[in-house]
Amino acid sequence: MAGKTIQVRKYGNRKLYDEEHATYVSMLDLSDLVADGARAEVTCDLTGRDITLETLARALYERSKVADAKTDRETVVRGLVRIIEQISTSDNGSRE
Repeated sequence: MAGKTIQVRKYGNRKLYDEEHATYVSMLDLSDLVADGARAEVTCDLTGRDITLETLARALYERSKVADAKTDRETVVRGLVRIIEQISTSDNGSRE
């Protein structure tokens, strides 16, 4: 999964939809994918706005709430590093 970009739509009911696999994913699934090296692009279904940063931050927050084992804490840290890398290498570096 490393280096692959996942296109996700976030719906008004807060559900996340992986467009490539045509399936819903949870915040925990999304945090795991990012921690494993995938790049995510999250778009608000209603407005079309890029909401990647806030969605990934929320996904990692959700992961941290259930992180009680060393492996889960490492997942959170890897995810934070991936978010920082993704932000620093984005095309325009800005968010609307």
